[in-house]
Amino acid sequence: MRVLIFSGSHPRHTYVHQEILNSRVECAAVVMQREPLIPKLPTNIDKRDADNFIRHFNERDIVETSIFGKAAPQEIFSKIPTLYCMPENLNSKETINFVREFDPQLVIIFGVNIIKDPLLGILPKDKINLHLGLSPWFRGSATLFWPFYFMQPQYAGVTFHQIVPEADAGDIVHQSAPKLENGDGIHDVSAKAVVKARTDLSKLIDIYIRDRHWSMSSQN
Repeated sequence: MRVLIFSGSHPRHTYVHQEILNSRVECAAVVMQREPLIPKLPTNIDKRDADNFIRHFNERDIVETSIFGKAAPQEIFSKIPTLYCMPENLNSKETINFVREFDPQLVIIFGVNIIKDPLLGILPKDKINLHLGLSPWFRGSATLFWPFYFMQPQYAGVTFHQIVPEADAGDIVHQSAPKLENGDGIHDVSAKAVVKARTDLSKLIDIYIRDRHWSMSSQN
């Protein structure tokens, strides 16, 4: 079976996609360059917000590096056909031609911008996005941050769903959440959610290889 990977360039993205590379499938990848892991400090904010901003992203980097490492995508995807692109080129003719040449039977997406027509229209029926958040409760961005902001850490999880033109709105294939343990911080739970997603992705691929479909439910 031919599986096409759409991956962001951050270690959390490549960490999950390594599970596909370890499975019994033929792979190719489109890798989109993401923003720096530690973003630039916004201007015109007060000292308290600046201190919290620096602390938040530095602590996230420490936790994620300890779990996901720092391997570059060029190392992770070195043995398969790979197209590297910037965000503005994700939906380009070059990407369309790359996808057509590989002719995938299944697409797994994690960490890239919204895929639009005509690229969306040439993808196979099953094109699954890994969304870091339990949809439909937490859609959009920072979806592993907001559960903590609203004092609902039990809603920190992941959703595997079909992609459709509207963001994070396709039929749900699977959802999972990590085990919460005493002493976990926001970044520990977020990283554990990604680790759980990688484990579950392996099982989902095995099911698809066996049955060529998944049971799905629509989002309300």
